[in-house]
Amino acid sequence: MNDFVPSTSPEEMLKDPWVSRAILTEVLDWLREHAADRPEQEQRALARAAGVASGLFAAEFPEKYGGWSLPELVVADLREEAAASGLPYSRHILSCPDGPSRIVLCGTPEQRERWLRPMIEGRMRRCLAMTEESGGSDVSAMSTTATRAPGGWVLNGRKFMISNAETADAAVVLANVVGEPTAGPTFFIFTTDVPGWRIVRRLPGMEPGYDPYEVELDGIEVGDEAVLGGPGQVGGANGMAIEWLPYGRVSLAARAIGLARWALGVARAHASQRRIAGGRLSDKQYIREFIVRSDVKIEASRALIRQAARALDEGRIAVREAAIAKLHATESACEVIDDAMQTLGGRGWLQEYGLERAYREARVFRMVDGASELLKETIFHIPGGE
Repeated sequence: MNDFVPSTSPEEMLKDPWVSRAILTEVLDWLREHAADRPEQEQRALARAAGVASGLFAAEFPEKYGGWSLPELVVADLREEAAASGLPYSRHILSCPDGPSRIVLCGTPEQRERWLRPMIEGRMRRCLAMTEESGGSDVSAMSTTATRAPGGWVLNGRKFMISNAETADAAVVLANVVGEPTAGPTFFIFTTDVPGWRIVRRLPGMEPGYDPYEVELDGIEVGDEAVLGGPGQVGGANGMAIEWLPYGRVSLAARAIGLARWALGVARAHASQRRIAGGRLSDKQYIREFIVRSDVKIEASRALIRQAARALDEGRIAVREAAIAKLHATESACEVIDDAMQTLGGRGWLQEYGLERAYREARVFRMVDGASELLKETIFHIPGGE
């Protein structure tokens, strides 16, 4: 397997963050040449390795932990461009689903060094175990518990729809501390080789190769050092999540409009070449309407994403801005890709053209990191401009 060797040093991103655009272009070109005919698992591995070698993998994380401190505005642009390449494995160039999570930045300095650095350097994979079958992301319905034991805690429960659970080296787990003066939802972090961590079953979904899992926590014993943020953060998970979730939502929104851009390009190319009733398909008014409507949706989504990214770069929590950006971008992406499939007719349904794959990926974005309905509730309860 060939290794990617960047022509531009990652250190250049510290001088000019936008140099990252040129680095991404180089990585994408290299992957088109070296990964196109590989099996899917190898494609992802190549993309991940190229991301690490180029410095783009987790580049938004602080330099002191191995990242390059890229502004969120730049990172959102990179995610869009990677998705717009049409390479299904391009998400692995940047901090991918099993890469570092911003929630680990809420940890103590020792925890950041212990867990975050190897994640950023690509030496450790993680999973985030929050949701449960009975309540989804509703923390108030969570049944997983953490009870006090000599020198630490004992975790019991089940988690549902957990990505990367089978391959993760480390897990960030949300559990409800009970029986303590300070109780409530708490994040724990530990390695997945501990006794009691058990994969119950794989949950095949719409997107092959990205199947989540059901996981059982059967009497897992961890020390006080496993409490994310330290013992003072017992019961403090809600505050951490509010600080961390907007970044994930902006990230998904950016990838969503990148997929939409790529799909629109496929539809444009087809419509300009397809002959029907003595003329080009692109001469039809309804096709032009679709193209213009899609362009407007993409441009509007990008503006909302950049607004949210700037707010995060300014140090604001940006819960409302991120919710609006994700809602608009993910809903719009599904609409654009669906219209693109319709433009291609029967071809749009075929795997050969890639639109069905893009739709399956984009459709998931409307449910993860806050379903569209939850985002609407968030936006309603945090009014703006008043």
